[in-house]
Amino acid sequence: MNTVKYRSLVKEDYEPIKHLIGEAFGFNEFITDKKFLNSILNFYLHSCILGSSFSKVAEKENKVIGVILGDSEKDKKRLKKFHNSFSFVFNTLKLFMTNKENREFLKAFIKVQKTYKELIQGKEDQFQGCIQLFIVSEESRGLGVGKSLLNQLFQYMKKEDVTALYLYTDNECNYQFYDKQHFQRVQEKAIHFGPKKDDFNVFLYRYDFN
Repeated sequence: MNTVKYRSLVKEDYEPIKHLIGEAFGFNEFITDKKFLNSILNFYLHSCILGSSFSKVAEKENKVIGVILGDSEKDKKRLKKFHNSFSFVFNTLKLFMTNKENREFLKAFIKVQKTYKELIQGKEDQFQGCIQLFIVSEESRGLGVGKSLLNQLFQYMKKEDVTALYLYTDNECNYQFYDKQHFQRVQEKAIHFGPKKDDFNVFLYRYDFN
């Protein structure tokens, strides 16, 4: 029987996690420039790592099938290493030196990040923790991997005396999972990318531990 193993994040996980991010968020489908795609994925992953104090990776048959990164503001031990900070800065510079077509995607990406900040504005003091990144590979859904990763993060948050945490998600992701896990949708906002494109809805969810 092939069991799922759970462990902390290591540097060797970065490439498979980047692939999971690309698949889950549609980056692999929409970005044809492979160098730009790699820069976006590096930027996104390392920004999540820099903002996290907890990690757990799900592995089956030596393949990464899920990951969760979270942060407790009380925990001073960070996941970040020097290479995370360097990669974040390096890829930030590369992103802003890209061509016109890629800059359009970059504008949309920045617009989403800006909307995240708008959703949580004025509510920051309500939370002591957050989920920075949470992905389970599509073929591994239904195996209980997501619940297990979430439960391990919850155990960590309880030890850190976190009473409420938040996360961002959108209508392109499996946001119904959070509804089933008793998260509460606090706010949502539609982002308009153009007359020919459907609205992109971004959600702010919270989870209370008491």
